[in-house]
Amino acid sequence: MLRTKRAHIRPLESSDFELLLEMYLEPDSNKYIAPLKDRSPEFYLNFLQTKRQQNQKEIGFWVAVEKTSKQIIGTVNLNTYAPLAITHIGCHLRSAFWGKSYASELLSAMVKYGFEERDLPCIHGVFERENLASRRLMKKLGFSFKCNEIVNAVDLEVHQLSYHYYKSKKAILK
Repeated sequence: MLRTKRAHIRPLESSDFELLLEMYLEPDSNKYIAPLKDRSPEFYLNFLQTKRQQNQKEIGFWVAVEKTSKQIIGTVNLNTYAPLAITHIGCHLRSAFWGKSYASELLSAMVKYGFEERDLPCIHGVFERENLASRRLMKKLGFSFKCNEIVNAVDLEVHQLSYHYYKSKKAILK
């Protein structure tokens, strides 16, 4: 389990599925996540089951829980983005937690975990080009623009943070 100032981050459990399904079905929840946009509840449940199975090999999909209320904030990931064969981070929050700096807090913890526990040489942020909030978040976390990519007809931006830069600028992630 990872800890931040306001949250615990733990591996996904089957008991999380119902509330996460509600998150996926919220309006605008998947606005900038093309593979999850406009899907059925069955699709989301299968998606979560697949993530849980993948976690048995290596934990890469996590659930963030607010310390004080014990409410699920959303999910975070540090795993392989297969289309580009890179390790990336991501965050998907319930709308009740939008605009409260949880994404930067949670992803800062995932970056630290990736570099200090998994010894990764670099971590990427991959997001749809129109997602201005993700672009601002990557900048805030110290990531730099690497390239644009098109994957499955979706325009993406790829940002990167190297271990070397993280180590030299560690203070920005606190």
